[in-house]
Amino acid sequence: MFERQGSGGVVAGAPTDASTLSEWMKILGDLGRPGPQDSGLGDTECVEALRTLEELKAAAAAAQARVSVALDAARRSQRAKAGVRAADQGKGVASEVALARRESPTRGAQHLGLAKTLVTEMPHGLDALSSGLISEWRATLVARETACLSVEHRSHIDQMLFGDPDRLTQVESWGDGRLVAETRKIAYRLDPQAALARVRKAESDRRVTCRPAPDTMAYLSALLPVAQAVACYAALNRAAETARAAGDPRSRGQVMADTMVELLTGQKIAAGTPVEIQLVVTDQTLFANMPNRPADPDRPNQPDPDQPDPDQSDPDQSDPDQSDDADIDAEQADPEEADPDDSSAETDPRDEPAYVPGYGPVRAAWARRLIAELPDATRTWIRRVFTHPITGELVAMDSKRREFPAGIRHALVLRDQTCATPWCDAPIRHADHVLAHTEGGPTSLYNGQGLCEACNYTKQAAGWTARPGTDSAGHHIVDLTTPTGHTYTSTAPSLPGARAPDQAPARAAPRRTRLEVYLTDLVLEYAA
Repeated sequence: MFERQGSGGVVAGAPTDASTLSEWMKILGDLGRPGPQDSGLGDTECVEALRTLEELKAAAAAAQARVSVALDAARRSQRAKAGVRAADQGKGVASEVALARRESPTRGAQHLGLAKTLVTEMPHGLDALSSGLISEWRATLVARETACLSVEHRSHIDQMLFGDPDRLTQVESWGDGRLVAETRKIAYRLDPQAALARVRKAESDRRVTCRPAPDTMAYLSALLPVAQAVACYAALNRAAETARAAGDPRSRGQVMADTMVELLTGQKIAAGTPVEIQLVVTDQTLFANMPNRPADPDRPNQPDPDQPDPDQSDPDQSDPDQSDDADIDAEQADPEEADPDDSSAETDPRDEPAYVPGYGPVRAAWARRLIAELPDATRTWIRRVFTHPITGELVAMDSKRREFPAGIRHALVLRDQTCATPWCDAPIRHADHVLAHTEGGPTSLYNGQGLCEACNYTKQAAGWTARPGTDSAGHHIVDLTTPTGHTYTSTAPSLPGARAPDQAPARAAPRRTRLEVYLTDLVLEYAA
Protein backbone atom coordinates (compact mmCIF):
# COMPACT_ATOMS: atom_id res chain seq x y z
CA MET A 1 0.00 0.00 0.00
CA PHE A 2 1.38 3.37 -0.96
CA GLU A 3 0.44 6.71 0.54
CA ARG A 4 1.22 10.18 -0.73
CA GLN A 5 1.78 13.12 1.56
CA GLY A 6 2.90 16.68 1.06
CA SER A 7 1.57 19.88 -0.40
CA GLY A 8 -1.13 19.65 -3.04
CA GLY A 9 -1.98 21.98 -5.87
CA VAL A 10 -0.58 22.47 -9.34
CA VAL A 11 2.24 24.52 -10.76
CA ALA A 12 2.19 28.29 -10.62
CA GLY A 13 0.23 29.92 -13.39
CA ALA A 14 -2.31 27.11 -13.77
CA PRO A 15 -5.83 28.36 -14.54
CA THR A 16 -7.33 26.69 -11.45
CA ASP A 17 -6.34 25.51 -7.99
CA ALA A 18 -6.54 22.25 -6.08
CA SER A 19 -9.85 23.14 -4.39
CA THR A 20 -11.58 23.66 -7.75
CA LEU A 21 -10.24 20.37 -9.07
CA SER A 22 -11.48 18.66 -5.91
CA GLU A 23 -14.96 20.07 -6.53
CA TRP A 24 -14.88 18.67 -10.06
CA MET A 25 -13.88 15.27 -8.70
CA LYS A 26 -16.79 15.37 -6.24
CA ILE A 27 -19.25 16.20 -9.04
CA LEU A 28 -17.92 13.40 -11.21
CA GLY A 29 -17.97 11.02 -8.26
CA ASP A 30 -21.72 11.57 -7.86
CA LEU A 31 -22.50 11.42 -11.58
CA GLY A 32 -24.73 8.48 -12.48
CA ARG A 33 -25.68 7.61 -8.92
CA PRO A 34 -29.42 7.31 -8.23
CA GLY A 35 -30.78 10.42 -6.53
CA PRO A 36 -33.52 10.62 -3.90
CA GLN A 37 -36.17 11.49 -6.50
CA ASP A 38 -35.12 9.47 -9.51
CA SER A 39 -33.36 6.30 -10.58
CA GLY A 40 -30.41 8.01 -12.26
CA LEU A 41 -29.67 8.99 -15.87
CA GLY A 42 -31.80 7.97 -18.82
CA ASP A 43 -30.35 6.18 -21.84
CA THR A 44 -29.88 9.37 -23.86
CA GLU A 45 -28.24 11.15 -20.94
CA CYS A 46 -25.96 8.14 -20.39
CA VAL A 47 -24.67 8.23 -23.97
CA GLU A 48 -24.13 12.00 -23.87
CA ALA A 49 -22.38 11.73 -20.49
CA LEU A 50 -20.09 8.99 -21.79
CA ARG A 51 -19.06 11.12 -24.75
CA THR A 52 -18.52 14.22 -22.62
CA LEU A 53 -16.49 12.27 -20.05
CA GLU A 54 -14.29 10.87 -22.82
CA GLU A 55 -13.65 14.39 -24.07
CA LEU A 56 -12.95 15.48 -20.49
CA LYS A 57 -10.38 12.68 -20.14
CA ALA A 58 -8.64 13.89 -23.29
CA ALA A 59 -8.67 17.50 -22.06
CA ALA A 60 -7.23 16.36 -18.72
CA ALA A 61 -4.47 14.47 -20.57
CA ALA A 62 -3.61 17.65 -22.49
CA ALA A 63 -3.50 19.60 -19.24
CA GLN A 64 -1.22 16.96 -17.72
CA ALA A 65 1.08 17.29 -20.72
CA ARG A 66 1.37 21.06 -20.29
CA VAL A 67 1.91 20.74 -16.53
CA SER A 68 4.56 18.05 -17.04
CA VAL A 69 6.50 20.29 -19.43
CA ALA A 70 6.20 23.17 -16.97
CA LEU A 71 7.60 20.97 -14.19
CA ASP A 72 10.50 19.88 -16.40
CA ALA A 73 11.29 23.48 -17.36
CA ALA A 74 11.16 24.64 -13.73
CA ARG A 75 13.43 21.84 -12.56
CA ARG A 76 15.96 22.47 -15.34
CA SER A 77 15.99 26.20 -14.58
CA GLN A 78 16.61 25.59 -10.88
CA ARG A 79 19.48 23.21 -11.53
CA ALA A 80 21.01 25.42 -14.20
CA LYS A 81 21.20 28.27 -11.67
CA ALA A 82 22.79 25.83 -9.20
CA GLY A 83 25.53 25.00 -11.70
CA VAL A 84 24.40 21.44 -12.50
CA ARG A 85 25.68 20.28 -15.87
CA ALA A 86 23.12 20.26 -18.68
CA ALA A 87 23.05 16.45 -18.98
CA ASP A 88 21.82 16.11 -15.37
CA GLN A 89 19.41 19.03 -15.18
CA GLY A 90 16.36 16.94 -16.07
CA LYS A 91 17.34 13.89 -14.00
CA GLY A 92 14.47 12.49 -11.95
CA VAL A 93 11.69 14.58 -13.52
CA ALA A 94 10.18 11.55 -15.26
CA SER A 95 10.07 9.73 -11.93
CA GLU A 96 8.34 12.72 -10.32
CA VAL A 97 5.73 12.58 -13.08
CA ALA A 98 5.33 8.83 -12.55
CA LEU A 99 4.87 9.13 -8.78
CA ALA A 100 2.34 11.94 -9.18
CA ARG A 101 0.39 9.86 -11.71
CA ARG A 102 0.83 6.67 -9.65
CA GLU A 103 2.56 4.79 -12.42
CA SER A 104 5.92 3.13 -12.98
CA PRO A 105 9.02 5.19 -13.84
CA THR A 106 8.98 3.73 -17.36
CA ARG A 107 5.46 4.98 -17.91
CA GLY A 108 6.43 8.32 -16.40
CA ALA A 109 9.22 8.70 -18.95
CA GLN A 110 6.76 7.90 -21.73
CA HIS A 111 4.28 10.47 -20.45
CA LEU A 112 6.97 13.15 -20.19
CA GLY A 113 8.31 12.35 -23.67
CA LEU A 114 4.82 12.60 -25.18
CA ALA A 115 4.19 15.85 -23.32
CA LYS A 116 7.35 17.47 -24.72
CA THR A 117 6.49 16.29 -28.23
CA LEU A 118 2.96 17.69 -28.09
CA VAL A 119 3.86 21.01 -26.48
CA THR A 120 6.98 21.81 -28.52
CA GLU A 121 6.53 20.00 -31.85
CA MET A 122 2.83 19.12 -32.34
CA PRO A 123 0.76 22.10 -31.16
CA HIS A 124 -2.21 21.21 -33.41
CA GLY A 125 -2.29 17.71 -31.96
CA LEU A 126 -2.24 19.22 -28.47
CA ASP A 127 -5.19 21.47 -29.38
CA ALA A 128 -7.10 18.47 -30.75
CA LEU A 129 -6.41 16.60 -27.51
CA SER A 130 -7.52 19.59 -25.43
CA SER A 131 -10.77 19.73 -27.42
CA GLY A 132 -11.42 16.03 -26.88
CA LEU A 133 -11.27 15.24 -30.61
CA ILE A 134 -8.49 12.70 -30.17
CA SER A 135 -7.52 10.57 -27.19
CA GLU A 136 -4.19 10.46 -25.40
CA TRP A 137 -3.55 7.03 -26.92
CA ARG A 138 -4.08 8.30 -30.48
CA ALA A 139 -1.79 11.24 -29.83
CA THR A 140 0.78 8.70 -28.60
CA LEU A 141 0.42 6.67 -31.81
CA VAL A 142 1.13 9.69 -34.01
CA ALA A 143 4.08 10.75 -31.85
CA ARG A 144 5.50 7.23 -31.97
CA GLU A 145 5.22 6.91 -35.74
CA THR A 146 6.91 10.28 -36.30
CA ALA A 147 9.71 9.81 -33.76
CA CYS A 148 12.26 9.12 -36.51
CA LEU A 149 11.55 12.40 -38.33
CA SER A 150 13.07 15.84 -37.95
CA VAL A 151 11.21 18.55 -36.07
CA GLU A 152 10.22 20.20 -39.37
CA HIS A 153 8.78 17.01 -40.84
CA ARG A 154 6.94 16.12 -37.62
CA SER A 155 5.42 19.62 -37.54
CA HIS A 156 4.36 19.16 -41.16
CA ILE A 157 2.52 15.92 -40.30
CA ASP A 158 0.94 17.65 -37.29
CA GLN A 159 -0.40 20.35 -39.63
CA MET A 160 -1.66 17.82 -42.19
CA LEU A 161 -3.51 15.63 -39.67
CA PHE A 162 -4.74 18.10 -37.07
CA GLY A 163 -4.30 21.61 -38.45
CA ASP A 164 -7.13 21.58 -41.03
CA PRO A 165 -10.62 21.36 -39.44
CA ASP A 166 -12.01 19.33 -42.35
CA ARG A 167 -9.09 16.90 -42.23
CA LEU A 168 -9.40 16.66 -38.44
CA THR A 169 -13.03 15.61 -38.82
CA GLN A 170 -11.86 12.70 -41.00
CA VAL A 171 -9.07 11.76 -38.62
CA GLU A 172 -11.54 11.72 -35.73
CA SER A 173 -13.53 8.96 -37.47
CA TRP A 174 -10.50 6.75 -38.20
CA GLY A 175 -9.61 3.69 -36.21
CA ASP A 176 -6.22 3.26 -34.58
CA GLY A 177 -4.97 1.03 -37.38
CA ARG A 178 -5.80 3.48 -40.14
CA LEU A 179 -4.32 6.40 -38.17
CA VAL A 180 -1.03 4.52 -37.85
CA ALA A 181 -1.04 3.50 -41.53
CA GLU A 182 -1.75 7.01 -42.79
CA THR A 183 0.92 8.52 -40.53
CA ARG A 184 3.48 5.99 -41.76
CA LYS A 185 2.70 6.74 -45.41
CA ILE A 186 3.16 10.47 -44.93
CA ALA A 187 6.37 9.93 -42.93
CA TYR A 188 7.83 7.70 -45.65
CA ARG A 189 7.07 10.24 -48.35
CA LEU A 190 8.69 13.02 -46.34
CA ASP A 191 11.87 11.14 -45.39
CA PRO A 192 12.39 7.60 -46.78
CA GLN A 193 15.89 7.37 -45.29
CA ALA A 194 14.59 8.07 -41.81
CA ALA A 195 11.97 5.37 -42.23
CA LEU A 196 14.63 2.84 -43.23
CA ALA A 197 16.82 3.91 -40.31
CA ARG A 198 13.87 3.26 -38.03
CA VAL A 199 13.54 -0.26 -39.39
CA ARG A 200 17.22 -0.94 -38.75
CA LYS A 201 16.91 0.38 -35.22
CA ALA A 202 13.86 -1.80 -34.61
CA GLU A 203 15.87 -4.86 -35.62
CA SER A 204 18.54 -3.94 -33.07
CA ASP A 205 15.84 -3.89 -30.37
CA ARG A 206 15.01 -7.60 -30.76
CA ARG A 207 14.66 -9.31 -27.40
CA VAL A 208 12.98 -12.04 -25.37
CA THR A 209 10.88 -11.26 -22.29
CA CYS A 210 9.07 -13.29 -19.64
CA ARG A 211 6.15 -12.09 -17.57
CA PRO A 212 3.63 -13.76 -15.22
CA ALA A 213 0.30 -15.12 -16.40
CA PRO A 214 -2.64 -16.36 -14.30
CA ASP A 215 -2.77 -19.87 -12.80
CA THR A 216 0.99 -20.46 -12.41
CA MET A 217 1.64 -19.87 -16.10
CA ALA A 218 3.95 -17.34 -17.77
CA TYR A 219 4.25 -15.53 -21.11
CA LEU A 220 7.53 -16.02 -22.97
CA SER A 221 7.59 -13.41 -25.74
CA ALA A 222 10.12 -12.73 -28.47
CA LEU A 223 10.34 -9.50 -30.45
CA LEU A 224 11.94 -10.54 -33.76
CA PRO A 225 12.31 -9.28 -37.31
CA VAL A 226 9.23 -10.34 -39.21
CA ALA A 227 11.05 -12.89 -41.41
CA GLN A 228 12.55 -14.66 -38.42
CA ALA A 229 9.30 -14.61 -36.47
CA VAL A 230 7.33 -16.08 -39.37
CA ALA A 231 9.99 -18.76 -39.91
CA CYS A 232 9.90 -19.78 -36.22
CA TYR A 233 6.12 -19.96 -36.18
CA ALA A 234 6.05 -21.98 -39.40
CA ALA A 235 8.54 -24.51 -37.99
CA LEU A 236 6.49 -24.98 -34.83
CA ASN A 237 3.31 -25.26 -36.89
CA ARG A 238 4.86 -27.99 -39.08
CA ALA A 239 5.93 -29.89 -35.99
CA ALA A 240 2.38 -29.70 -34.64
CA GLU A 241 0.86 -30.93 -37.92
CA THR A 242 3.30 -33.86 -38.06
CA ALA A 243 2.60 -34.87 -34.45
CA ARG A 244 -1.17 -34.58 -34.86
CA ALA A 245 -1.05 -36.62 -38.07
CA ALA A 246 0.82 -39.36 -36.17
CA GLY A 247 -1.97 -39.52 -33.59
CA ASP A 248 -0.56 -37.27 -30.87
CA PRO A 249 -3.49 -36.55 -28.49
CA ARG A 250 -2.21 -33.08 -27.60
CA SER A 251 -3.78 -30.02 -29.15
CA ARG A 252 -1.95 -28.01 -31.80
CA GLY A 253 -1.10 -25.27 -29.32
CA GLN A 254 0.21 -27.77 -26.76
CA VAL A 255 2.46 -29.45 -29.32
CA MET A 256 3.84 -26.10 -30.50
CA ALA A 257 4.56 -24.98 -26.93
CA ASP A 258 6.21 -28.28 -25.97
CA THR A 259 8.28 -28.35 -29.17
CA MET A 260 9.57 -24.84 -28.50
CA VAL A 261 10.66 -25.82 -24.96
CA GLU A 262 12.35 -28.99 -26.23
CA LEU A 263 14.24 -27.15 -28.98
CA LEU A 264 15.37 -24.30 -26.71
CA THR A 265 16.49 -26.50 -23.82
CA GLY A 266 17.79 -29.50 -25.79
CA GLN A 267 15.60 -31.95 -23.85
CA LYS A 268 13.82 -34.92 -25.36
CA ILE A 269 10.57 -33.98 -23.63
CA ALA A 270 9.43 -30.60 -22.31
CA ALA A 271 8.62 -32.03 -18.85
CA GLY A 272 12.26 -33.09 -18.39
CA THR A 273 13.64 -29.58 -18.63
CA PRO A 274 16.21 -28.71 -15.94
CA VAL A 275 14.67 -26.14 -13.66
CA GLU A 276 15.86 -23.73 -11.02
CA ILE A 277 13.07 -22.29 -8.93
CA GLN A 278 12.96 -20.30 -5.71
CA LEU A 279 9.98 -20.95 -3.47
CA VAL A 280 9.20 -19.10 -0.27
CA VAL A 281 6.98 -21.36 1.84
CA THR A 282 6.16 -21.96 5.48
CA ASP A 283 6.88 -25.24 7.19
CA GLN A 284 3.12 -25.81 7.33
CA THR A 285 2.82 -25.41 3.56
CA LEU A 286 5.75 -27.65 2.69
CA PHE A 287 5.04 -30.53 5.07
CA ALA A 288 1.25 -30.46 5.18
CA ASN A 289 -0.33 -33.94 4.92
CA MET A 290 3.04 -35.66 5.20
CA PRO A 291 2.21 -38.92 7.05
CA ASN A 292 5.67 -39.53 8.53
CA ARG A 293 6.35 -36.00 9.62
CA PRO A 294 7.74 -35.88 13.19
CA ALA A 295 6.12 -33.70 15.82
CA ASP A 296 8.04 -30.53 16.62
CA PRO A 297 7.02 -28.37 19.58
CA ASP A 298 9.10 -25.47 18.28
CA ARG A 299 7.26 -25.16 14.96
CA PRO A 300 3.87 -23.36 14.68
CA ASN A 301 0.61 -25.09 13.79
CA GLN A 302 1.85 -28.47 15.02
CA PRO A 303 -0.01 -30.96 17.21
CA ASP A 304 0.83 -30.70 20.89
CA PRO A 305 3.49 -33.33 21.54
CA ASP A 306 1.99 -33.98 25.00
CA GLN A 307 -1.27 -35.12 23.40
CA PRO A 308 -1.64 -38.51 21.70
CA ASP A 309 -1.86 -38.52 17.93
CA PRO A 310 -5.22 -40.02 16.89
CA ASP A 311 -3.54 -41.54 13.82
CA GLN A 312 -1.05 -43.54 15.94
CA SER A 313 -2.00 -46.37 18.23
CA ASP A 314 1.02 -45.76 20.47
CA PRO A 315 2.71 -42.34 20.23
CA ASP A 316 5.54 -43.50 22.52
CA GLN A 317 6.79 -45.86 19.79
CA SER A 318 7.75 -43.03 17.42
CA ASP A 319 11.42 -42.71 16.60
CA PRO A 320 12.99 -40.55 19.34
CA ASP A 321 15.80 -39.47 17.03
CA GLN A 322 13.32 -37.64 14.83
CA SER A 323 12.34 -35.08 17.48
CA ASP A 324 15.84 -34.22 18.74
CA ASP A 325 16.67 -31.68 16.05
CA ALA A 326 14.18 -29.13 14.74
CA ASP A 327 16.03 -29.00 11.44
CA ILE A 328 16.05 -32.72 10.61
CA ASP A 329 12.75 -32.85 8.76
CA ALA A 330 13.54 -29.60 6.91
CA GLU A 331 16.89 -30.90 5.68
CA GLN A 332 16.20 -34.60 5.14
CA ALA A 333 12.47 -35.18 4.66
CA ASP A 334 11.54 -36.78 1.37
CA PRO A 335 9.13 -34.42 -0.44
CA GLU A 336 7.67 -37.31 -2.41
CA GLU A 337 6.09 -38.60 0.81
CA ALA A 338 3.68 -35.65 0.64
CA ASP A 339 0.31 -36.02 -1.00
CA PRO A 340 0.02 -32.91 -3.17
CA ASP A 341 -3.51 -33.78 -4.27
CA ASP A 342 -4.94 -34.19 -0.77
CA SER A 343 -8.20 -32.23 -0.70
CA SER A 344 -7.46 -31.02 2.83
CA ALA A 345 -4.69 -28.87 1.33
CA GLU A 346 -7.33 -26.88 -0.50
CA THR A 347 -9.39 -26.06 2.61
CA ASP A 348 -6.96 -25.92 5.53
CA PRO A 349 -6.89 -22.23 6.62
CA ARG A 350 -3.33 -22.71 7.90
CA ASP A 351 -2.17 -23.81 4.45
CA GLU A 352 -0.42 -20.59 3.48
CA PRO A 353 0.30 -19.96 -0.22
CA ALA A 354 3.87 -20.14 -1.44
CA TYR A 355 5.61 -17.29 -3.24
CA VAL A 356 7.76 -17.51 -6.36
CA PRO A 357 10.10 -14.48 -6.75
CA GLY A 358 9.45 -12.80 -10.08
CA TYR A 359 6.00 -14.37 -10.37
CA GLY A 360 3.97 -13.93 -7.19
CA PRO A 361 1.81 -16.07 -4.89
CA VAL A 362 1.09 -19.67 -5.91
CA ARG A 363 -1.19 -22.24 -4.31
CA ALA A 364 0.41 -24.40 -1.65
CA ALA A 365 -0.79 -27.60 -3.30
CA TRP A 366 0.87 -26.56 -6.57
CA ALA A 367 4.19 -25.93 -4.76
CA ARG A 368 4.07 -29.37 -3.13
CA ARG A 369 3.16 -31.00 -6.43
CA LEU A 370 6.13 -29.34 -8.10
CA ILE A 371 8.45 -30.84 -5.51
CA ALA A 372 6.76 -34.26 -5.48
CA GLU A 373 6.86 -34.68 -9.26
CA LEU A 374 10.56 -33.91 -9.66
CA PRO A 375 12.61 -36.57 -11.45
CA ASP A 376 14.71 -38.89 -9.33
CA ALA A 377 17.93 -37.19 -10.46
CA THR A 378 16.84 -33.88 -8.98
CA ARG A 379 18.16 -32.71 -5.65
CA THR A 380 16.35 -30.20 -3.46
CA TRP A 381 18.38 -27.68 -1.43
CA ILE A 382 16.61 -25.93 1.41
CA ARG A 383 17.75 -22.80 3.21
CA ARG A 384 15.99 -21.72 6.39
CA VAL A 385 15.58 -18.07 7.28
CA PHE A 386 13.93 -16.58 10.34
CA THR A 387 11.16 -14.01 10.48
CA HIS A 388 9.16 -12.26 13.15
CA PRO A 389 6.32 -14.58 14.26
CA ILE A 390 3.56 -11.97 13.74
CA THR A 391 4.67 -9.35 11.23
CA GLY A 392 6.60 -11.74 9.01
CA GLU A 393 9.56 -9.35 8.79
CA LEU A 394 12.97 -10.91 8.28
CA VAL A 395 15.34 -10.68 11.23
CA ALA A 396 17.76 -7.79 10.70
CA MET A 397 21.32 -8.54 9.65
CA ASP A 398 24.17 -6.03 9.69
CA SER A 399 27.51 -5.75 7.96
CA LYS A 400 30.41 -3.31 8.17
CA ARG A 401 31.08 -3.68 4.45
CA ARG A 402 30.23 -0.95 1.93
CA GLU A 403 28.57 -3.43 -0.44
CA PHE A 404 25.76 -5.69 0.67
CA PRO A 405 26.97 -9.26 1.31
CA ALA A 406 25.21 -12.00 -0.63
CA GLY A 407 23.12 -13.04 2.38
CA ILE A 408 21.69 -9.59 3.07
CA ARG A 409 21.19 -8.90 -0.63
CA HIS A 410 19.26 -12.14 -0.94
CA ALA A 411 17.14 -11.14 2.06
CA LEU A 412 16.37 -7.76 0.44
CA VAL A 413 15.16 -9.47 -2.74
CA LEU A 414 13.13 -11.91 -0.67
CA ARG A 415 11.54 -9.15 1.41
CA ASP A 416 10.83 -6.50 -1.27
CA GLN A 417 10.10 -8.97 -4.11
CA THR A 418 10.05 -6.17 -6.74
CA CYS A 419 11.49 -2.65 -6.97
CA ALA A 420 10.62 -0.81 -3.75
CA THR A 421 9.70 2.44 -5.53
CA PRO A 422 5.91 2.96 -5.39
CA TRP A 423 4.09 1.71 -8.50
CA CYS A 424 7.27 0.26 -10.02
CA ASP A 425 7.02 -3.52 -10.49
CA ALA A 426 10.37 -3.92 -12.25
CA PRO A 427 12.71 -6.74 -11.15
CA ILE A 428 15.25 -5.87 -8.47
CA ARG A 429 18.70 -5.18 -9.92
CA HIS A 430 20.44 -3.16 -7.19
CA ALA A 431 20.74 -3.55 -3.41
CA ASP A 432 20.53 0.08 -2.30
CA HIS A 433 21.30 1.92 0.96
CA VAL A 434 18.10 3.84 1.80
CA LEU A 435 20.18 6.33 3.78
CA ALA A 436 23.34 6.67 1.72
CA HIS A 437 26.49 5.03 3.03
CA THR A 438 28.31 8.36 2.62
CA GLU A 439 25.79 9.89 5.07
CA GLY A 440 26.44 7.18 7.68
CA GLY A 441 23.79 4.73 6.54
CA PRO A 442 24.66 1.20 7.68
CA THR A 443 24.86 -1.83 5.41
CA SER A 444 21.91 -3.59 7.00
CA LEU A 445 18.61 -5.17 6.14
CA TYR A 446 16.79 -2.28 7.84
CA ASN A 447 18.67 0.36 5.83
CA GLY A 448 18.51 -1.61 2.59
CA GLN A 449 15.99 -1.84 -0.21
CA GLY A 450 15.78 -3.59 -3.54
CA LEU A 451 15.55 -1.22 -6.52
CA CYS A 452 15.61 -1.47 -10.28
CA GLU A 453 18.52 0.22 -12.01
CA ALA A 454 16.56 3.28 -13.18
CA CYS A 455 15.03 4.00 -9.75
CA ASN A 456 18.39 3.70 -8.01
CA TYR A 457 19.93 6.29 -10.34
CA THR A 458 16.90 8.58 -9.98
CA LYS A 459 17.12 8.47 -6.20
CA GLN A 460 20.65 9.92 -6.43
CA ALA A 461 19.45 13.08 -8.21
CA ALA A 462 19.59 16.42 -6.40
CA GLY A 463 16.68 17.04 -4.03
CA TRP A 464 15.69 13.38 -3.55
CA THR A 465 15.84 11.88 -0.05
CA ALA A 466 14.82 8.53 1.45
CA ARG A 467 14.48 7.29 5.01
CA PRO A 468 13.78 3.77 6.29
CA GLY A 469 11.29 2.97 9.01
CA THR A 470 8.60 0.61 10.24
CA ASP A 471 4.83 1.09 10.29
CA SER A 472 2.45 0.38 13.16
CA ALA A 473 2.22 -3.27 12.13
CA GLY A 474 5.99 -3.71 12.16
CA HIS A 475 6.45 -3.83 8.39
CA HIS A 476 9.50 -2.25 6.77
CA ILE A 477 8.73 1.04 5.00
CA VAL A 478 10.69 3.62 3.02
CA ASP A 479 9.67 7.30 2.82
CA LEU A 480 10.78 8.72 -0.53
CA THR A 481 10.70 12.52 -0.79
CA THR A 482 10.95 14.30 -4.16
CA PRO A 483 12.43 17.78 -4.77
CA THR A 484 8.95 19.34 -4.47
CA GLY A 485 8.56 18.04 -0.90
CA HIS A 486 6.00 15.37 -1.77
CA THR A 487 6.56 12.15 0.18
CA TYR A 488 5.61 8.69 -1.07
CA THR A 489 5.68 5.72 1.31
CA SER A 490 6.26 2.16 0.15
CA THR A 491 5.59 -0.82 2.42
CA ALA A 492 7.30 -4.17 1.99
CA PRO A 493 4.78 -6.96 1.27
CA SER A 494 4.20 -9.63 3.87
CA LEU A 495 5.86 -13.01 3.49
CA PRO A 496 3.72 -16.16 3.62
CA GLY A 497 2.46 -16.98 7.09
CA ALA A 498 2.42 -13.45 8.54
CA ARG A 499 -0.61 -12.81 10.73
CA ALA A 500 -2.65 -9.64 10.93
CA PRO A 501 -2.08 -7.66 14.16
CA ASP A 502 -5.58 -8.52 15.45
CA GLN A 503 -5.41 -12.17 14.47
CA ALA A 504 -5.00 -14.59 17.36
CA PRO A 505 -2.20 -17.14 17.12
CA ALA A 506 -3.13 -20.63 16.01
CA ARG A 507 -1.93 -22.14 19.30
CA ALA A 508 -0.72 -21.04 22.69
CA ALA A 509 2.65 -19.31 22.72
CA PRO A 510 5.54 -21.68 23.45
CA ARG A 511 7.34 -21.57 26.75
CA ARG A 512 10.45 -20.02 25.22
CA THR A 513 10.96 -17.26 22.65
CA ARG A 514 10.72 -18.56 19.12
CA LEU A 515 10.88 -17.01 15.69
CA GLU A 516 8.68 -18.53 13.05
CA VAL A 517 10.68 -20.46 10.49
CA TYR A 518 10.35 -20.19 6.75
CA LEU A 519 11.94 -22.07 3.96
CA THR A 520 13.33 -20.31 0.96
CA ASP A 521 15.58 -21.00 -1.97
CA LEU A 522 14.36 -24.44 -2.90
CA VAL A 523 16.92 -24.61 -5.66
CA LEU A 524 16.20 -27.56 -7.90
CA GLU A 525 19.23 -28.64 -9.87
CA TYR A 526 19.96 -31.77 -11.82
CA ALA A 527 22.90 -34.01 -10.99
CA ALA A 528 25.73 -33.79 -13.46
